[in-house]
Amino acid sequence: MSTPPEAPESPSDDTSRPSVSEALGSIQETWNIDLVRVIANGGMSVVYEGRLLGADGFSKTVAVKRLLKEWSDDPQFMQLCADEAKLVSDLVHENIVQILQLGRSRKGDYYVIMEYVQGLPLRHLLDHHLDHGKRIPVPLAVHIVSRIARGLAYAHMFRDRNGRSLDIVHRDVCPSNILITREGLSKLIDFGVAKAVSMSWSGDDIIAGKVQYMAPEQAECGHVDFRADQFALGSVLFEMLAGELSRPDEHDPREVRFSELDIPWDRLPSDLDPDLMGVLRRCLSPDPADRYDKTSELATTLEWIIYRDGYGPTIQTVEAYLREQIPALYRNDGLLPEVDTSAETIVEG
Repeated sequence: MSTPPEAPESPSDDTSRPSVSEALGSIQETWNIDLVRVIANGGMSVVYEGRLLGADGFSKTVAVKRLLKEWSDDPQFMQLCADEAKLVSDLVHENIVQILQLGRSRKGDYYVIMEYVQGLPLRHLLDHHLDHGKRIPVPLAVHIVSRIARGLAYAHMFRDRNGRSLDIVHRDVCPSNILITREGLSKLIDFGVAKAVSMSWSGDDIIAGKVQYMAPEQAECGHVDFRADQFALGSVLFEMLAGELSRPDEHDPREVRFSELDIPWDRLPSDLDPDLMGVLRRCLSPDPADRYDKTSELATTLEWIIYRDGYGPTIQTVEAYLREQIPALYRNDGLLPEVDTSAETIVEG
């Protein structure tokens, strides 16, 4: 009788391989980033394009946000920003710019490494249309806003690993915080900065965020939940459709009750779809109870409006429109001028 061949050694018999317990542990890594150029300059921070450098010539383009000195010198504010960055670090959605790392320099200043978006802010696209006396086509405007609504709906319902709702609210939805990639994908940035500002001082005279888009309850220092983001997103959609703000930007929320301000509905197109008008009226209601019970309901309604006939705009439609309107975005390196958002931000006491 022949002897059966010996069985090959199993992986567990390979002493050259570490056991599972030996493989687990930590990797100590220093982040090496070359800052290439300024992308955006705002009232609280500067955002850079950076190159994250790794082993053997590896590099990846990232965005790096650093707070301005007057903010980074406030340890309470820095800690609040760090806490909020940690809170939203696990958000992974195609319509939200992902946070990759929260770092701290040798001087003790925090910085955030984020997904780099090659594209442009919605603010840039709006200004382009205003400069040329045009408005963004209604189907494209609704498509862009519906994608941001999907991202918000995901964040509003997000739970941690233990199933606990995190009650995430953006608090600063505005055209400068909505990016559109060269491929036509809409993405939301900057979760939680306004919350950190509001909580870093005591007193009712501190307002943080973009007052042009801010929900009345937020402007009046009342209770804020996910429905405040619906109001802000409705304000963005109003501006895209009307070519002007839903609320005059000269109003100071410490002097005027925003819940009593009239919205210039007559500035919207006279032939606007009644269903879309209904969406705007719900989002822009001064009473949060009149808005949507879930932001996913808002997103679904917007999608139904543009796709109910069987076909509607896609990211490819948005890309084609961008190529037509902003050809510089697709030339050479596609670099657009630095964005200045400081005029939109109000933080005063």
